[in-house]
Amino acid sequence: MKLAIISVTNAGAQLSEKIAQNFNNVDIFAKSGRNLLEYGNEYESLSTLIAEIFDQYDAFVFIMATGIVVRVIAPFIQDKRTDPAVIVADESGNHVISLLSGHIGGANDLARFIAESINAAPVITTATDVGNKPAVDVLAVKLGLKFELFENVKKINAAIVNGDNVDFFLDYTLPESHCYVKTATELGIALYDQMVLPQASNYYALVLITDKELSVDSLHIFLRPPTLAVGIGCRRGTTKEEIVAAILTACKMIGRSANSIAVIGSTVLKQDEQGLLDTVQALDVPIEFYDNEQIAITIEKNKLDVSSFVNEKIGVGNVCEAAALLASQNTKILLPKTKFNRVTVAIAQVRSLS
Repeated sequence: MKLAIISVTNAGAQLSEKIAQNFNNVDIFAKSGRNLLEYGNEYESLSTLIAEIFDQYDAFVFIMATGIVVRVIAPFIQDKRTDPAVIVADESGNHVISLLSGHIGGANDLARFIAESINAAPVITTATDVGNKPAVDVLAVKLGLKFELFENVKKINAAIVNGDNVDFFLDYTLPESHCYVKTATELGIALYDQMVLPQASNYYALVLITDKELSVDSLHIFLRPPTLAVGIGCRRGTTKEEIVAAILTACKMIGRSANSIAVIGSTVLKQDEQGLLDTVQALDVPIEFYDNEQIAITIEKNKLDVSSFVNEKIGVGNVCEAAALLASQNTKILLPKTKFNRVTVAIAQVRSLS
């Protein structure tokens, strides 16, 4: 986590240094002319500073009045999934307030940690925390899961706070299922087996941890684990739209959600292919490129079918399956090489990390 601590007074600058001692990747900013103690950066205008750095840090600690902070960050707040955590502390170190991105950004936990480190009182106002009830977004962040139907998070958290019947289901066939159970239990959440879901009724809302496509009538949200590695081969000049459409169709063919794609793999010969680069940006997933030697070894090791045409063009006869296996660090193919006009797609199961 990259943290910025910003103060406006001498006392605030001193508290900044005390807080900073608890972090490794931290920058201190103090009003020009204030005592910066051993290290720090000076600024003239708070609004100018925030305009310059708001997108450069994972979290901010402001040591000043809450009203000042609200006004100065307001123009830059965009989405709770991407906004940084924002903490406010008074210069005397009596209270530490979680102001923005309490769950997804981690501001609530950060406020508690800082408060404990300076012997202050943490101020947490999110309803689930106040009521000591589990929140969907907290679980997702703790487990590293991606939201699908994010617009339902607020409704489901409200239902939890109001005591409505909200249950959490887990696909126990997932490679990391035991880790998910452990973390959920620590949060006070029971994860029921997804296999009983077809028999379930009378649920006001459901939270489902699965990479599979399911039809659900109740209010629900999917939390998608990163289980899929997608290998891509494409002709020169293939557009983002063509590649994305092929990937989405490929995922549907195996009944999996594209939101569970962990990584995309391809040949180094495609590392400047704009359509492919635009695709990984649109899907918000990383991409790995493999050279011919890596691909050839994988083809031989896994006895993959080869195309003489592809082999003649680029020197290896199977890009997408080999790339999917390399990216997955596994040998389990979920979708073998499948052609979609100018794109070939293969999907492999990502190896369990535990």
